[in-house]
Amino acid sequence: MKMFSKAAALGTTAILCGLVGTTGALAQVETITVTSQKREQTLQEVPIAVSVVQAETLENAQIVDAIDLQSVVPSLRVSQLERSSNATFIIRGQGNGANNPGIEPSVAVYIDGVFRSRAGTALSDLMGIERVEVLRGPQSTLFGKNATAGVVSIITEEPQFDFGGQAEITLGNYNSIITRGSVTGPISDTVAFSLSGSMNQRDGYFTNTGTGGDFNNRDRWALRGQLLWVPNDEFSLRLIADYDEIDENCCGTDRVVDGAAGGVIRDLLGGQTSGSGFTYEIATDFENQNTIENSGISAQADWSFGDTMTLSSITSFRGYEDYIDYEGDFTTLELLSSNVRGLDVDTFSQEFRLTGELGDRGFFLLGAYFSTEDMTVEDSRQYGADTRDYVDILTASGVIQVAPGVFVPDPSTSAITGIEVASGFAPGTFFASGNGTAFTAEQSDEQFQIFGQVDFNLTDRLVLTGGLAYFQSDKEVDFLNVTRTNPFSDLNLVAIGEPLILAGLIGANPLFTGTDPTDPLQIGAFALANPAVFAQLQALATGASTAFPGSGAPITNPLLGLFAAGLQPLGALTPFPNSVEDGRTSDSDWPYTVRLAFDATDRTNVYASFSRGFKASSWNLTPDTRPASADIAALRASGELASDNALGAPTVVTTAEALGVAGNQRFARPEVTETFEIGFKTRFDFGSLDVAYFDQTVTDFQSSVFQGAGFAVINAGEQSATGLEFDSVLYPPAFDGLTINLSGIWMDAQYDDFQGAPVVSGSPEDLADGVQDGTGDLSGSDVAGIPSFAGSFGVQYARDVSFGELMFRADWQYESEVRLLDNLPENITRQVSTINASVGVNFNNGLEALLWARNLNEDEYYTSGFPTTLQSGSFSAYPNQPRTYGLTLRSRF
Repeated sequence: MKMFSKAAALGTTAILCGLVGTTGALAQVETITVTSQKREQTLQEVPIAVSVVQAETLENAQIVDAIDLQSVVPSLRVSQLERSSNATFIIRGQGNGANNPGIEPSVAVYIDGVFRSRAGTALSDLMGIERVEVLRGPQSTLFGKNATAGVVSIITEEPQFDFGGQAEITLGNYNSIITRGSVTGPISDTVAFSLSGSMNQRDGYFTNTGTGGDFNNRDRWALRGQLLWVPNDEFSLRLIADYDEIDENCCGTDRVVDGAAGGVIRDLLGGQTSGSGFTYEIATDFENQNTIENSGISAQADWSFGDTMTLSSITSFRGYEDYIDYEGDFTTLELLSSNVRGLDVDTFSQEFRLTGELGDRGFFLLGAYFSTEDMTVEDSRQYGADTRDYVDILTASGVIQVAPGVFVPDPSTSAITGIEVASGFAPGTFFASGNGTAFTAEQSDEQFQIFGQVDFNLTDRLVLTGGLAYFQSDKEVDFLNVTRTNPFSDLNLVAIGEPLILAGLIGANPLFTGTDPTDPLQIGAFALANPAVFAQLQALATGASTAFPGSGAPITNPLLGLFAAGLQPLGALTPFPNSVEDGRTSDSDWPYTVRLAFDATDRTNVYASFSRGFKASSWNLTPDTRPASADIAALRASGELASDNALGAPTVVTTAEALGVAGNQRFARPEVTETFEIGFKTRFDFGSLDVAYFDQTVTDFQSSVFQGAGFAVINAGEQSATGLEFDSVLYPPAFDGLTINLSGIWMDAQYDDFQGAPVVSGSPEDLADGVQDGTGDLSGSDVAGIPSFAGSFGVQYARDVSFGELMFRADWQYESEVRLLDNLPENITRQVSTINASVGVNFNNGLEALLWARNLNEDEYYTSGFPTTLQSGSFSAYPNQPRTYGLTLRSRF
């Protein structure tokens, strides 16, 4: 009701402004051209929720890359995680991807009409940009793949037939140096060119207290060349080739919660852990390496047939290589000796579009899209030289005195050592240095789509829009090249713990007197004689805690704590395709859009729409990929379950399977978004206002969450959200040269159905089913990470002086407090209140100078977080970037 009240108030204000404003020309209101519907229209004409960031704003606000865009578009959030290329785009609270190469994003990123299949391919510096359009809500009808949440479309400047260019240099704190340059001009009367390049280098703002050096630095460069051929008025051809590289150490973390493992690492093993409280200190035993090479070539040809019809073709070839050697235990110990992943992606895409007018009755668009993508993933995770000592201390039951009054855990009493002896393994087998897992996965993806949209003029002011697409995606995954030496993760701690429970009871309860728990025959005889008690015993072995008759003492399986602590990572990995799993998914759907738009006045447009978005299945291409629960029995029968022979046998029953929590992690089913939206756009003499109210439902949201020992991939059954957005630009008549930008979003999101969700290990949600495995039921809960309000307020003032123009700009980015993630404690929250500012002068001779600062007020908040790797009870998070400032000098010619 509050949202409807806000919508009514804003709507009444806007419509009144549109109806009572003067009828003269809107001299101050800028006409903004967009291509959000794959044809040129003004922002006022487009009846969808879209934010546009112009080149001038990018320059004056020192927005360098796509991550910075969120400071001027409140509905957009971009979170960078453990590596430079791992950025997640989120629109209206919906987005995914994280650090799983098989989980594709819900926000589609396009550059000059070419789809970028991975976020890392769109993170080079924003140079030579004409504008950025952020389309909110499902856009699958026209944009197809991975547009269930929206689209970020980046449009670069095309070559000009007048010679010109610019050069700039930026010097800032942390020894930042950014250089950019571009030149454009004619080659002939019909051919023009442009060439642009940038280099961005900066020291890191995180200090590594372990090996020295820094983290979160910048070291990237990019080149782009274009040719434009316009032989006549009916044809044009635009060729674009680009190449960029990133070679950085990323990303630093804050140790927000220090669990018991922290003391073991620091006090008993002499290691270091990361700092806390935004000290920007990380402790690792080596520097992360993240190298990215991104390249491509595209050709867009446009043919005009008369004045009413245009045929367009966009062809693209792209290559993307991403290599990361990541220190993944967040300590100076060598708990992980290898944490390497390489990604190689080759993509081809072809799009055809035919657009035209339907006389004076409307406009049509017909199109077809085809793409192929071949991806190879090389992954290796291995234990280090300190892992075994660390685990022995964690699981020790005794202590030894190392000094008067000083006692430490006795590694000789380690539960791990006891299990080795009982299971017939040589001491030191489990968690040995170099043990772990490695694999090569290959995925091929073919997508085909045909789409169309018609805008039909019912009257001079009323337009009915209907859009429909057919979408087909076929994926094939080869996950056969698997190497594993990790036997402890294949043990069934449920079965091993049963005799331990019996052994603990002998002598304490007369019911068990004379029974040898290591003798199956005696146990069987006891079970026949005492069926009720033995049934309770079996229940206790799965983690329940109660008392046996005549005892009164609570009894649990003492080994299940090892499973709950995450000490069985990198578990049994069943290769596929196999006789049960063919490694293929084939998905199809009919995304659509229905919209009615009404020009209430010449200045005010009101619309209502309903859209369906679709995203195909995504595969879990990490060491945590597992067969579906329904396939486990058949794989066991065929002898293919966990066939890596880690225990010297073709099949094993793991703890997770015995507890009934294995499976359901091979791939995520298709994701569907349905959104109802009503909105209006109005222009008045001194500004504009766009407002949209939406009701959004996401079915089978593809969730991929890191749980400290691996990734949990699951579909959230249903997630719903309602929201109200507004975007306004004001030019107060009494203050010539002043521009005010106001934008924001109120949003309420919850899980209608999310069983098996990743939650805090040991929380009430986790323990509700009696098993501590980090999963629970979040149905009915609010969605973490989505603030109830996010907004941006900006002012810019420009004034002419005798030597040029003076400019001042400031913006305030605000987000209300919200829980950071569902699988982090509730007290780890995020609240944003950041101020950015700049002061500049544009001289008459073409020289420009800009003094700028981002996060001027040194606001502190977390962008994302995770349960700390192999450290149960500890939680880490990624702090935002501290204050940066600098001076930019630019010359145009």
